Amino acid sequence: MDAADPTKPAAGLIPYTPVAEFWSNGATKSRWMALPDNTKITVEADGDWTFPNGTVLVKNFVLNGQLIETRLFMRHTDSGNWGGYTYRWNSAHTDATLVSGGLTETIGTQDWTYPSEAQCLQCHTSAAGRTLWLETRQLNSSITYPATGRTANQLTTLQSIGMFANTLTVQDAYPNESDTSQSTASRARAYLHTNCAQCHRPNGGTAVNMDLRYSTAIDANNACNVVPASGDLGVADARVIAPGAASKSVLYLRMNRRDASQMPPLASHVVDAQGAALIQQWIDGMSATCQ
Repeated sequence: MDAADPTKPAAGLIPYTPVAEFWSNGATKSRWMALPDNTKITVEADGDWTFPNGTVLVKNFVLNGQLIETRLFMRHTDSGNWGGYTYRWNSAHTDATLVSGGLTETIGTQDWTYPSEAQCLQCHTSAAGRTLWLETRQLNSSITYPATGRTANQLTTLQSIGMFANTLTVQDAYPNESDTSQSTASRARAYLHTNCAQCHRPNGGTAVNMDLRYSTAIDANNACNVVPASGDLGVADARVIAPGAASKSVLYLRMNRRDASQMPPLASHVVDAQGAALIQQWIDGMSATCQ
């Protein structure tokens, strides 16, 4: 961060903003990337991005108007392994202290978790390529760059400054959950991709065989009309997704809980009411084949 003002990014950090945001207990976030000199991003065939050793990703969290946390996610130069590190800001915003081993405290009226190093990698799964939301569909949108005041497409900008090692094939952006010009189904699928699919995908490390990636057809995601393998929450005739009945769909019901059966399971203390309402609307409007 900037030595003169540690709450501001250092020169050379490149801001980015995903189209479909991850829910973080109501906090707003700012994100930056930094690559070592003379290195580039490799764009994979599915649109995911692979970053070189030495890359650092930075994310600030603001809750109730106050900067509370900065997270760093680094690909180590010696091993190529990723590691997550979180820093807790003091109330004066003059310094942030490394939180080792994780911490949960009350901020305002809600709990907030600073994740441990191990918890960072529970969400940033190897199956998802570790770097979440850095993919072509997520960054195909325009943002205003503070350093210049210019508004430009993120993919175009990154291409123009030579950030890619190979040819970038532009893909349509994911729909944002609030963009009602897009279909309910596409917004719901993008929401699940961002908030759930880092674990719920092949080799994602969960005990259930479910694939919630946006690219996976609804009839192939092992959720539509499937009896839940991890418990029915006491609901008669429950399904993971019960088409036409969100009240019998454990995918939706788990989103609305904050207990041992909640989803997501880690560091989530506040229900995403808007996201849950979108999933409810999607499921209640489904045909028998989840279309």
